[in-house]
Amino acid sequence: MRRESAIPNISIAHVQRDRKWVWLATVFMLVYLSTAAFATQVTLPQGTPVRLKLHDVLTTENVVKGDQIRFDVAEDVVVATHVVIEKGAPAVGTVVVVKGAGKRNAKDASVTFEFKFVRSVDSQDISLRAHQDKRKKSEAKENWIEANNSLTGYPERVIGAEKGQGYDAYVDASATVRVADTPVTLPPVTLPPVAPVAPAQPPPSNPQVAPPVSPLSPPAPGAANPQVSEEPAMVDFDSNPPGADILIDGAMVGNAPVKLPVAAGRHLIQLRIGGYNTWTRQMRVEPGSYPSIRATLDKQ
Repeated sequence: MRRESAIPNISIAHVQRDRKWVWLATVFMLVYLSTAAFATQVTLPQGTPVRLKLHDVLTTENVVKGDQIRFDVAEDVVVATHVVIEKGAPAVGTVVVVKGAGKRNAKDASVTFEFKFVRSVDSQDISLRAHQDKRKKSEAKENWIEANNSLTGYPERVIGAEKGQGYDAYVDASATVRVADTPVTLPPVTLPPVAPVAPAQPPPSNPQVAPPVSPLSPPAPGAANPQVSEEPAMVDFDSNPPGADILIDGAMVGNAPVKLPVAAGRHLIQLRIGGYNTWTRQMRVEPGSYPSIRATLDKQ
């Protein structure tokens, strides 16, 4: 007597179809996991400074024209409270000229290089240049950096730059960077000491006439002033060139352009960026206001 098999009849087509769906689901999950941590997009303005340090010693004897040289980012680059380029991220330059290699009496020995790119938090290669203001194509050599220092422990004729030498590079073209949803925690704003409140003026001789009250005048001791709200102001910061560090009472709070809450009161506002004089203003911020700061920094 023929016995019926307990194994279901599964065709090759069914197996292939199921494998296809499993493969599609796996791809979808990988894409989701790779983008989940980078859901916010911010614009990295051209001209934003990036502080670099040389990864290895650079000499006239260890490189030739066309070699790539490695840098490390020295400090986080922050835009609108988000880190777009992390401290320690790699950056790359290219050697364009080597002078005096192997010449014992060379007086003009040097290594000349140019910045190429830096790696952002979403693994983009962001192009770099040597100056904050963009130069014309005919002035390409303006972006060259010459290293011609004597090096500790090397013969006198070997010239270049020590490991860890610092350089200021600048973003060459604006880029959109995907960043983590969680912004960086800004340092607390340190407020200056509050001056003691002057005692209230005595009332006028005529008790029927009340003295005028200014909305900015402090209330008398023990009296409430219902017209003054202690909610912070929302200050709109912008700078020319863009990307300037914003300092409030000496504490860095972000980079322009950005809108930030600022406690009511008088503050020292400073915007600074490499190669430019620091823009400084004393400013009284009213509670619940929406002031704008447009800072134009002068070149040094």
